[in-house]
Amino acid sequence: MTRKKRENIIKKYIIDQSTLKRVCFSYIMFSIVIIANALPPVIRVGAIFTEDERESSIESAFKYAIYRINKEKTLLPNTQLVYDIEYVPRDDSFRTTKKVCRQLEAGVQAIFGPTDTLLAGHVQSICEAYDIPHIEVRIDLEYNSKEFSINLYPSHTLLTLAYRDIMVYLNWTKVAIIYEEDYGLFNLMHSSTETKAEMYIRQASPESYRQVLRAIRQKEIYKIIVDTSPSHIKTFFRSILQLQMNDHRYHYMFTTFDLETYDLEDFRYNSVNITAFRLVDVDSKRYLEVIDQMQKLQHNRLENVNGIPYIQTESALMFDSVYAFAYGLHFLSLDNRPNFSIKNLSCTSDRTWDDGISLYNQINAAITDGLTGNVNFVEGRRNKFKLDILKLKQEKIQKVGYWQPDGGVNISDPTAFYDSNIANITLVVMTREVR
Repeated sequence: MTRKKRENIIKKYIIDQSTLKRVCFSYIMFSIVIIANALPPVIRVGAIFTEDERESSIESAFKYAIYRINKEKTLLPNTQLVYDIEYVPRDDSFRTTKKVCRQLEAGVQAIFGPTDTLLAGHVQSICEAYDIPHIEVRIDLEYNSKEFSINLYPSHTLLTLAYRDIMVYLNWTKVAIIYEEDYGLFNLMHSSTETKAEMYIRQASPESYRQVLRAIRQKEIYKIIVDTSPSHIKTFFRSILQLQMNDHRYHYMFTTFDLETYDLEDFRYNSVNITAFRLVDVDSKRYLEVIDQMQKLQHNRLENVNGIPYIQTESALMFDSVYAFAYGLHFLSLDNRPNFSIKNLSCTSDRTWDDGISLYNQINAAITDGLTGNVNFVEGRRNKFKLDILKLKQEKIQKVGYWQPDGGVNISDPTAFYDSNIANITLVVMTREVR
């Protein structure tokens, strides 16, 4: 009786599985038919890169993401994405505006970039005026959300919270902040009341690093947050060594997400504390699969970290941004909109793109798993993400925990912040007995 009952259960399970497979297959075929009817065969996307980003890792990531989407045929089975790239000098808003207008006339349905803060503001205003989604991967310190703007870089408000939380966890009461640009993360000063930490804030450049560090040493401040340009970090390292501010008393927290890509050989054996966050989810299945495919390309622009290929954060964000756009198109097609239109716009006209708001809303609502973890948005801002907490040990930079907006600091190796790695010293105590 029991055996017969077991056979009936197995038989029912097989039937349910077969039915489920038929339903899933029908749904996929139905989705493909809808997509085929809803989207045009070719969709153009624009990208603005600065001259110094020509043939860079971020441009390679952009091109590779489009290549993968076109090859996979999963999200857009009957639509090809075609990119339209323009290069502009940094701080040249006039030339940037002209090139964006040319792209609108060519019929692009979204514009990616640029990473330059000044130029990005001009591009965003044009996209907002003509209802074109503007997709960015840069830090934006403005609190108010922007129409038609999608930014994959974590919200600076939440990043400030992350640094505040780690300062509280480490019980930092006296902190120096060295920042380089006005649009950096130096606005941590606003959280000094909540952390109850005494803040010493200085703006610096490569020419003044030693002067600023010397002043910090004179004030006997040993906890230092460094928000400097990634291209100047090597110079900053050199200044630390020259001033001998590299013993166990000092703790440096760098705001770059790519600290692993720098040579830290000079700091590994002198007990100095170096900490940073990492946004790229190097342990995820998605990351490992994409990197495995990318490294087979001749010009992949990947970094090498301890013999392992690594994609820089800015490039990973660009890759994820292209997929966010593709997911937006995919879900837009599932809305069964019969009249998805492609328009060639002009900066000399006030005519806007009718379907721009619908596409923007779908990108904003999409939830995807990318190289930088879970990607979703609230009003175009990324509000859920995970930051790995990295700490320099004698062997290499290692993950010692993580931070999330809703959970705060989670440390998996508490000893990492309290083990000074000072060499063992044997003290021999000699006594003399007086008679």
